[in-house]
Amino acid sequence: MTTTIARPSKTILCPVDFSPSSEKALLHAAEHYASGAELIVLHVGNTGAGDRGTLLKEHLHQFSRYSDLLSTYGCQVRFAIEYGPTAATIIDYAKKIAADMIVLGSHGASGIHRLLVGSTAESVMRHAPCPVLVLRSQDSAAATEQRYTSPVQVSANIND
Repeated sequence: MTTTIARPSKTILCPVDFSPSSEKALLHAAEHYASGAELIVLHVGNTGAGDRGTLLKEHLHQFSRYSDLLSTYGCQVRFAIEYGPTAATIIDYAKKIAADMIVLGSHGASGIHRLLVGSTAESVMRHAPCPVLVLRSQDSAAATEQRYTSPVQVSANIND
C-alpha cells in the first residue's frame, strides 16, 4: 500500500525582520491565508552583521516565539533563513519555492528616509513572481495621519 502526503494547496511566504510590523503581517497571514496552505516564515540576514552562530541562535529564539504564536492557528509552518540583499533575496526565495503569495509588513518609511534607504516592500511588489500583500503598520499610519491633519501655515503672494 502506498501512502502519499498531500502537498498544501498554497504556499504563503511571509518575510520577517522581527519588528512589530512584520509580526502583525505574520499573524494576518496565519489568520487569513494559512488554512490548507503552508506558511513559510523567512528571515533575511545581513551577511556583515556579526558572528553567524550568535545571530542564528537569536533568529532561532525568535522563530521559537513565532512558533508558539502560530500554534493556535493550526497552520503548517516552515522557518527559513537566507542571507543577502533583502528584497532580492525575498524575490529569489519566492521563485525557488513557487510561492503563491507574499505577505509582508512595511515600516511606512517615507520622505528622505525612503529616498536614501529604499523600500524593500516596494521592490518586492515590483519584482515578485506572485501577488504581494503589504500591510502598513498602525504606527506609520498614525504618523501619516498626524502629518496631514496638523495645522499648516501657508504663505502666498496674491499680488501676481
